[in-house]
Amino acid sequence: MKLSTMLEKIGENHRPATADDIRNVFGDYHNALQWFAVFLIGDEKLADACIVDACTIAQAQTPTFHEWLVHWAARATVRCALQRQRARIAELAPKYEKSVSNQVDLPPLSAEYFRLLVKNSEDIHARLDTLCRFVLVLRGIAKDSYGEVAAQLGISRSAVERAYCVAFDTLDTRPLRGA
Repeated sequence: MKLSTMLEKIGENHRPATADDIRNVFGDYHNALQWFAVFLIGDEKLADACIVDACTIAQAQTPTFHEWLVHWAARATVRCALQRQRARIAELAPKYEKSVSNQVDLPPLSAEYFRLLVKNSEDIHARLDTLCRFVLVLRGIAKDSYGEVAAQLGISRSAVERAYCVAFDTLDTRPLRGA
């Protein structure tokens, strides 16, 4: 159900939105946050602890607030997952520092690549290490610059660039299911 339809129904009843109303609106986003957390961490139990559920904090339902809340919930979920994986990322970064750079400035993921990532996330997760998965989410999906990703992860820009190349190449060369 679209947010505008939900708000219309709530307004017809002349009552404030309840937690259940908000859960209905944000249910799809909860599933997306669950996917992000599981993709980044690889452990459903740990991933559940990282999901920042927008349903528990929604106080207003304007479209602008709705967009902001979804963005914030996704960022908070990724940040929580990062806290759990920071040591592993720091451990992996030197490997990418030492790798040969191909000096290609790759763009964030297109809508088509994003759909392929979601569709094949289990296979792609198995092929990428933690650092590559975080870089893929932050650079490829969130469209942060290499410098912003490096600052968030606490590693060098060159390690981020090389990890993104590896992640992007994995998406580009992986066989498509059903193709």
